[in-house]
Amino acid sequence: MQKLKILLLLLIHSSITFAQRVELVEKKLDSISDINLKIEFLNNWTGKNYSKLPESVLYYSNQNLELAKSVNNYSGAGDALIRIGLINKKDGNYSETLKFYNQALQNYELGKDSLGRSKTILNRGNIYLNQNKFNLAINDFFICLKYFEKINDQKLLFATYNNIGLVYKNLKNFEKSYYYYNKSLNIAINTKSGSSLYYCYNNIANILSIQNNFQEALDYYKKNLDVLKEAPNKYKLAQTYHNMGSCFFEMGQYPFALEYLNKSLELKEKIGNKNLLISTINSLAHVYYQQELYTKALIYRKKAHTLAVETKNIEYQKNCNHELFKIFTHLNMADTAIFYFSQYELLKDSIFNHENLKQIAEIQEKYESEKKETQITLLEKVNKSRMWQRNSLIVLLILLLGYAIFIVRSYYRNKKTHRLLQLQNERIQWHKTLLDQKNEALSDSNKTKNRLFQIISHDLRSPLASVYNIAQLIKIFIQQRKYQLLEESCHDMEESINNVLSLTDNLLSWSLNQSGKLPYKPAILSLKPLLENNLRTYSSVAKQKNIHLQLLLEETVMVFADRQMLDTVIRNLINNSLKFTKPGGVIAIGLNQSDNFVELWIKDSGIGISEDQIAHLFEIDYSQSYNGTNGEKGNGLGLLLCKQFIEQNKGEIRVESTLNLGTTFRITIPAAENTNEIASILSSNANSN
Repeated sequence: MQKLKILLLLLIHSSITFAQRVELVEKKLDSISDINLKIEFLNNWTGKNYSKLPESVLYYSNQNLELAKSVNNYSGAGDALIRIGLINKKDGNYSETLKFYNQALQNYELGKDSLGRSKTILNRGNIYLNQNKFNLAINDFFICLKYFEKINDQKLLFATYNNIGLVYKNLKNFEKSYYYYNKSLNIAINTKSGSSLYYCYNNIANILSIQNNFQEALDYYKKNLDVLKEAPNKYKLAQTYHNMGSCFFEMGQYPFALEYLNKSLELKEKIGNKNLLISTINSLAHVYYQQELYTKALIYRKKAHTLAVETKNIEYQKNCNHELFKIFTHLNMADTAIFYFSQYELLKDSIFNHENLKQIAEIQEKYESEKKETQITLLEKVNKSRMWQRNSLIVLLILLLGYAIFIVRSYYRNKKTHRLLQLQNERIQWHKTLLDQKNEALSDSNKTKNRLFQIISHDLRSPLASVYNIAQLIKIFIQQRKYQLLEESCHDMEESINNVLSLTDNLLSWSLNQSGKLPYKPAILSLKPLLENNLRTYSSVAKQKNIHLQLLLEETVMVFADRQMLDTVIRNLINNSLKFTKPGGVIAIGLNQSDNFVELWIKDSGIGISEDQIAHLFEIDYSQSYNGTNGEKGNGLGLLLCKQFIEQNKGEIRVESTLNLGTTFRITIPAAENTNEIASILSSNANSN
């Protein structure tokens, strides 16, 4: 009962605090008569509070946007749109963030606000960087860099150089990354900013560590120790010690590695952050493991595992279980090793569903909490209203002036209550919409899981069962010396194994792509060798079915795409055509070229696809499958993989088909010429610097 009272008091206090904030903003707005000054005040207030009060900032930013539009205040409208974009960025909704940033850019251009425009391009580049769209990010950074150099804004130049260095780091161009990090370092040295120096030294040291230049990296980490002597910071010092210990570990200097990691651990214990402790304790365990001191490694790894359980950090728990499995394996404790391996597998499988369910539970809890808060606020307002009415009646008997004061105060109170209720209702609707979106995403995830299990249990099991049966027949044919039947059985076994390998490759590629672990590395490629190699791969299959393969391509055509993804797409499309083309048929491959894209088409004289099949051809949850002309099994995963890979390479895939006449698959890929403009911009900027 006591806890309930405390909770009720906290809810009432929170509601009153929120109402007070709204009241302060409203009072300030009422005191400003000039509309442009109101716009300036709201943009300043929302800029300071978007991280602490996102709902209020979103509400007032939308109000401010309408005010700015009404008086053609383009810079004010741009600032309001930036605030709305920041709220979406905070929630991880990058597509909406980009939409608002681009609208802000249009307003800054209308208002001829070059500084606002350049800052927005810098922010947009950061979003592209978070989305791994490195070409777009670097293009934005170089655009705003030109303006910041012109106005010689050292703070913005520092941020831009750092961002460019980070892009090149992600692109594995460590030489250019090192170059731009050094440019930001020069600014930090000139401005004598200790905090900036720390981050610059740390960035450069990270690049050197990636290049295995651990001794040079240590020199920069040691410079950070000097920086931290002038401006002590336990967290930064602990991280620096940790990084130095990691460098000594990579150099094989284990005593030094243990010395600095223990220094880091001592500081982190004083800070009290358990997640920070886990990383250093894990590193200590790894040092002992590499020295084959498995007992000491076990002590530290168990400490890390205990902390991971306390902090409910599933990712750390998963990693610790895997490392404990390895340690107990070396200690020849098989039962314990198997236990930790099973725990690792359980955590690995459940981590995705756990995170989703946790997010949904948090949203539901927040929704119910805000609903109760609104009810309490309403009850409080009703009680206050009754109290004011009673007091006003008493004052009315004494003096008419008191009655007049009561009327005025009631008017302002009702106005404030109406605004508060309107804002609270809007917040509840926003959270309800978010909950519906999460439920829909979870439903799609379950459909995908069910379809994959169906593919694995049916399409993977069938050819394996065929291999097993053929193996039994081979024994009989050898005993009976039926060598002709033996040769046919071997051919059937080879075909079943090829089907298993093809399905396994597709499943592996699809799962890696869905988990974000399949790297996207676009490069300039020549199409002709890629096509010729795939045709050679399937020439034996085509020969067996008496199908003629044609490559209608004489000249060399260059495209900009990821080689592994494009090779997978071509392989799946050729295999699909072979599967559904009758013996004696023809499969032709050719292309059409435009200024920016190359259209590759694969046409067969097969059995064709109906309009109903085409409508569901690229859907994972569409369970119907079709057999080829020789009874080959199809599961649709290959075509789904083709669609995802082509779209990831900035292209598209289309299909045209007529029953009993054949099918044509058309894919578009960016032409290599489409990347020359960005390449020349990057080259010219690098040379000029």
